[in-house]
Amino acid sequence: IPFRQYLKLLSSQTTGVSKMNIRKFKYLICGMFLAIASPYSLADEHPAQVMVEEAITGMLDLFQTEEDRLKSDPEFLQSKLDELIVPHLDFDLMTKSVVKKYWRKATDSQRDELVIQFKALLMNAYSGALTEYSGESITFEPFRPASREDRAVVKSVFSQKTGEDVPVVYKLRDKSGWTIYDIEVNNISLVTSYRSAFYQEIEKGGIEGLIATLKERNGTS
Repeated sequence: IPFRQYLKLLSSQTTGVSKMNIRKFKYLICGMFLAIASPYSLADEHPAQVMVEEAITGMLDLFQTEEDRLKSDPEFLQSKLDELIVPHLDFDLMTKSVVKKYWRKATDSQRDELVIQFKALLMNAYSGALTEYSGESITFEPFRPASREDRAVVKSVFSQKTGEDVPVVYKLRDKSGWTIYDIEVNNISLVTSYRSAFYQEIEKGGIEGLIATLKERNGTS
């Protein structure tokens, strides 16, 4: 599904996203992709930034040499997302943060399924974002330690070819390695942007209702 159509579908079916500016939501998706795929100069060799740096080379080399195939071969694209993007995203914490108070009420099997379906939802969006990537860049600010040793915040500016600069903040945690668990664009969080929509689904049909909706949207029902 083309990325713009995906956004329209998502915004028309979920209350939380429909209240967002669609362009800003696009930055959320593209920004998380670019957090792993854009070059930058390290201001400090903090492990969270080192993680990003180590992921850059393979992704950039692939995009520069395989752009046509990435955009025309969905299976190849998915395999590279699984290899180069997925390991750096904390889907467990993302999902837990999205459903928040309902996480405690979910069974273990429901939690597992929620993570699987939310991951699929985001990866569908990343696939679309990749097809629209056209050389935009990110400039990272000097790293500043967070209040907790197992947390890190990486601030940056997303520069478009139109000349517009958009502040983007990446949040990471260290759990056997640094991973991204949220991204904010102009103070709009990817995680919280989904929360009201997911709450609405849970209030209508319970956790099973949300899972069913996600499966239908992901084409896995």
